[in-house]
Amino acid sequence: MKTWKLFIFDMRFQWKQRFYVVYLFVCSVYVGILHAIPDSHLGKVLVLLTFSDPSALGLLLAGGIVLLERGQGIWNSLFATPVKLWEYLLAKCLSLSLLSLAAAFAIHLPASGWPVSPLYFTLGIVLTSFFFTLIGIAAALGSHSINGFLIRSQAYALVFVLPVLGYLNVFDTPLYMIFPSQGSLLLLSGSVHLLSHEDGGYAIAVLVIWIGIVGSLAMRLLSATVRNTDGGRRHEQI
Repeated sequence: MKTWKLFIFDMRFQWKQRFYVVYLFVCSVYVGILHAIPDSHLGKVLVLLTFSDPSALGLLLAGGIVLLERGQGIWNSLFATPVKLWEYLLAKCLSLSLLSLAAAFAIHLPASGWPVSPLYFTLGIVLTSFFFTLIGIAAALGSHSINGFLIRSQAYALVFVLPVLGYLNVFDTPLYMIFPSQGSLLLLSGSVHLLSHEDGGYAIAVLVIWIGIVGSLAMRLLSATVRNTDGGRRHEQI
């Protein structure tokens, strides 16, 4: 099955589960909150809110979708076809990053207008969503219940949000530079000020490296899960 067909399937599944209706309401609440924030703090709050949005969306929704698909028996028919595992993961990342991107601009445009660095801002949303979507899928694949998933996903994600402490000037350390979320915060700050090419290049690189690491982990976990289901390796072919 082509990635495009899986992408469309994911979009329809998310629509059927009313994710878009819920997120329209959430975006409306966010916009209302931002209009109540003083201008002197709006930029920083907007960056943090924009960071938390694709993070939470990717982490919780991706894992929740995987658990729903398994619980509703969708995997039984989906993996009866020769679908590639990387296509399955890529479709999930693409569909949720599109939702994150739409939500980010829906929140940002009414609050402060067009981003100062729209390219870096867009890349920040998409790459952050990819990373946390893969984290959420990995957490869900190792869990057998919603409660187990919530505990596991928060444990996985907690360490990656530490650079927020530096962004808030609570505690700073050069070690934050190895965290993908440091790259996310840099790219998303392109919504309020221009980024240098050096900062932008570093941020993109660190996120891509971590996406590769977490993607490999998710592939191994998904492969083991599917193998237990069908006893074969046909889905692992590139």
